[in-house]
Amino acid sequence: MGERIALITGGSSGLGLSIAKKLASKGYLPILVARNTEKLEQAVSLIEKAGYNASAFSADVSKPVEVEHVAREVEKDYGEIHFLVLNAGVVHTKLLLDYDNIEALKEDIDVDLWGTVLCARLFLPLMKSGSKVLLVSSAFALIGGAGYSTYCAAKAGVKNFGESLRRELLSKKIAVYVACPADIDTPQYHKEIADSPSWMQSSHRNRPLSSDVAATRILQKCRGGRFLIIINFDVMLLQFISRIFPRRVTDLIIDHSLPRPTAKN
Repeated sequence: MGERIALITGGSSGLGLSIAKKLASKGYLPILVARNTEKLEQAVSLIEKAGYNASAFSADVSKPVEVEHVAREVEKDYGEIHFLVLNAGVVHTKLLLDYDNIEALKEDIDVDLWGTVLCARLFLPLMKSGSKVLLVSSAFALIGGAGYSTYCAAKAGVKNFGESLRRELLSKKIAVYVACPADIDTPQYHKEIADSPSWMQSSHRNRPLSSDVAATRILQKCRGGRFLIIINFDVMLLQFISRIFPRRVTDLIIDHSLPRPTAKN
């Protein structure tokens, strides 16, 4: 006991692993939660090779029985969680009418939104005054993009859930932050691009941030009274434009900036 514990969902790769490594360097013992046991073992080994301790549990964040098991084991072994990072997520790039599988249609909602709500509910009892909660949402929480309908719905839900949670936990002095990054260079990002329809792939996208840079920027902002964490200039610009121009003008700008299918798509 006595160690500062950080629990990171989706911690076996990408942004989650980068956040875990950064927190380990700051004196936290990271507990990684993800579905793939082999990737979890590799992630723990990577952190340990850097000279830090780490632990891991295999679980699907959308399944109550599996998350409950992790919560019980963490409480038994460590007692408390001091930094909770709810980062697990998936993304599908498909037009709504192109889904022919209902399970695939709701996977973004199940993992990204329901998984976040479920983990918050089950891990928060292990947190006390002075702890921090970071929810990883997306720039698509602030805007709806064609081909990302269920993902945008899920990530907007994460943002608003986080805002509600922040107010619920004010009296307990548990800080809540929601990060809304744009593209990050992760395995999930490359799968997203590969799986995207042709009309989306042909569009211009800014160069993604490395996961280590994104993790550093996000964690630097997890302090003070701020709530929403923006780390990309283009997302900041979007927020600025949305504040100073009427909605019809911002819609026109965004309609010509984001990819969209043609009539034949």
